[in-house]
Amino acid sequence: MKLKYFLLTIFIGLMWGSYAQKYITKSGRIDIVSNSPLFTVEGVNKKVASILNTETGELVISMLIRSFEFEEALMEEQFNGNYMQSKTYPKSIFKGRISNIKEIDFAKDGKYKAQIEGKITIHGITKEIREQGLISISEKMISAESEFYISLSDFDIKIEKAFKNSIDDKVLLKVNFKFNKQ
Repeated sequence: MKLKYFLLTIFIGLMWGSYAQKYITKSGRIDIVSNSPLFTVEGVNKKVASILNTETGELVISMLIRSFEFEEALMEEQFNGNYMQSKTYPKSIFKGRISNIKEIDFAKDGKYKAQIEGKITIHGITKEIREQGLISISEKMISAESEFYISLSDFDIKIEKAFKNSIDDKVLLKVNFKFNKQ
């Protein structure tokens, strides 16, 4: 009799754990914008993968650096070869969480401010970040967006001497995801 209750408890626990609300996207979007007096560099990556656990707030984002596209092929080549060295550092990853997850009602349509914190790895260097975001819920669909700056020097991304004075160290990242229930 005890074995039945034990197995029933394990089964319920497994069912409860599998009920965790996980949402994914494989087509998230990250735009990068770098303004300078001479020109503006803009690139977009539309192949960003992410998993969001709405119960715990855990958030993981992963992307291939080579998936960034630029208007000009030369800029894309420079970005991958000279700056990001995408053969050596092919991925960028964020692992963290939404720290105010209790303030977001995923069952109710609306817009909610989100505090995101965790570790981001770019160019082989990992840094702690805390940024603001916005979670939008509409008809059980979840969208997430954020805009924040990173410093190229923080991630040891070197600028060629010829462009040192014309490229800003701060780069704007625009993050946009539309999650689907897993």
